Amino acid sequence: MNKRGWFVLLVAVIFTGVFSTPSHAFNQPPLNLGLTDILDGGVPGVGTFFTEYVQAYDSSSFKDGDGNDIPGSPEVAFLLSMNQLVHVYKHKLLGAHIGVDLLLPVVAISTSGSLPTGAPPPAPAFFPVSSNPSLLGDITFGPFLQWLDTKLLGRPFVQRFELDFTFPTGQHDSQYLLNPGSNHWVIEPYYAFTWFLTPKVSTSWRIHYTYSTKNDDPFDGLKGAGVTELTPGQAFHFNYSFEYEFFKGFRGALAGYYLKQLTEDDTNLGDLKNITGDSTTKEQVFAIGPAVHYFFSEKFSAGFKIQWESSVRNRPEGTKTTLRFTYLF
Repeated sequence: MNKRGWFVLLVAVIFTGVFSTPSHAFNQPPLNLGLTDILDGGVPGVGTFFTEYVQAYDSSSFKDGDGNDIPGSPEVAFLLSMNQLVHVYKHKLLGAHIGVDLLLPVVAISTSGSLPTGAPPPAPAFFPVSSNPSLLGDITFGPFLQWLDTKLLGRPFVQRFELDFTFPTGQHDSQYLLNPGSNHWVIEPYYAFTWFLTPKVSTSWRIHYTYSTKNDDPFDGLKGAGVTELTPGQAFHFNYSFEYEFFKGFRGALAGYYLKQLTEDDTNLGDLKNITGDSTTKEQVFAIGPAVHYFFSEKFSAGFKIQWESSVRNRPEGTKTTLRFTYLF
């Protein structure tokens, strides 16, 4: 039930000196894009469990608002350790078990290449992609309701509603383009379910809505253009999984995610696109790939998946590889 995936591009990439410079925006906070999938609508059981996600992401191309490659050979990679502690109470509300969820991300980012400044000569044509060497990301806490015994069309249907709050506790420095911390609050409700169509065939979905507050210490380059506050646009995203149990305890799946930003990034001077000269700052990505999950016992399970991104707008395009381990105490 992990909320956050981890893409740490919180920055509007812009170069300013004496020039007003159009460039590109990548401002969504880290989101759960593909961390969770197989049987996501349920939990291991009543009690306390810990999940460790280890995710590697690698991208060698950044896309603009039209889906074209941004010049400068920008590359970004990260290695994420997402640590999740969950407690599910015996007590019920509206027929659902009450639970609480706590997440702490630790991430190492590496970058190379550059991005265009958009500034005329004699200003530099490109600006290096830099990353904060710090590791701690923003803490997320969320209460939830977990239904374990409902049915849909006569078939088992487990579901959960959670309201997550992400606190700006991560490490952030406005001199860097990429930071582990977003420097703003995020409020994100989500609904997750798993529907067992047959004893072996199931599908799982997690549907999010993301609302971000303003970042009052944006990238230093933006400040040169008079931008002192930046608010990422609201976004809709979901994870999906179509699953089959090949043998007892082992499920394979076709799984992925989709993100669609709904509103433009905003600043104290108005829409960011009007400052950068972009046609839009809205982000988009679709991903798909194989996934497997095996239950070694009632208390321990592990999963592995790889997902390839496409249809990208205003984001890097790359590949995610994820390991997941869950233990019920």
